[in-house]
Amino acid sequence: MRTIYLLAVIAVILVVSFVYGSTISEQCVAIDEFKGCWKTISVTVTSELCPQSPCVARPETQQHNAIIDVLLNSCQKARNNNYADTKLNARIEEVAAIFTGYQIDSRTFCEQPGLILTKRRYG
Repeated sequence: MRTIYLLAVIAVILVVSFVYGSTISEQCVAIDEFKGCWKTISVTVTSELCPQSPCVARPETQQHNAIIDVLLNSCQKARNNNYADTKLNARIEEVAAIFTGYQIDSRTFCEQPGLILTKRRYG
């Protein structure tokens, strides 16, 4: 009887660990409908950013590139709407400030994205 309880406790611990690990192994950022996610561990990817596909993508590089994708897409939407959506503009400014360390308005940031938003190669 004691063995059954021990096995049940071990099974519950494994399930909880798996669920917990699944939720913390990926993080995301979102601006409006645009969402970019990355793994918190190194993963093997097939990408045009690999020197030779497939390659290993480190978490910080995945994060960097995911945030750039979200910022570029949200900037495109803001430009298309002539920066009329103040909520979208504020969120772009918030994410851009965290990403770059600089406070900059969305119009200035989005009109010259190539100066800041450069993707990193994996591998």
